[in-house]
Amino acid sequence: MSTPNFASILDEAPTEVSAPQPLPQGTYICIVKGVTYDKTTKKGTDYAEFTLQPIAAENDVDPQELKDTGGLEGKTIRATFYLTEDAIYRLDEFHTHCGLDLADVASRKTRNDAVINSEVRAFVKHETSQDGSRIFARFNRSLPME
Repeated sequence: MSTPNFASILDEAPTEVSAPQPLPQGTYICIVKGVTYDKTTKKGTDYAEFTLQPIAAENDVDPQELKDTGGLEGKTIRATFYLTEDAIYRLDEFHTHCGLDLADVASRKTRNDAVINSEVRAFVKHETSQDGSRIFARFNRSLPME
């Protein structure tokens, strides 16, 4: 992925720019590219967020919609896992879906690092913004490789 030229972006008229189209709903085969840690702005909940690079779309993704949105080139999916007692099972499941044997790696932080460059299937679902003006493609859940 190339680095944006900010000078040329700032020279464009706002009418020349349109919002990127979200990936179509469905299942994608992805490579786990990295993980970052942060807190939510509203409640301060800790989370781990993985960057997933889709490399292929499965049969439940409409091929024409995918073509209309520009394909997979340069697209990423953010998979967010909240680090709370009630939600941590999703992160453990993600590790397993990435092919990690949970008995082999002790801590979740170590597991997070161990899944980098792994393949995983990600189901993307569309979500409408709170004001109803935009549609976003959101990571819904991981699935094991078949």
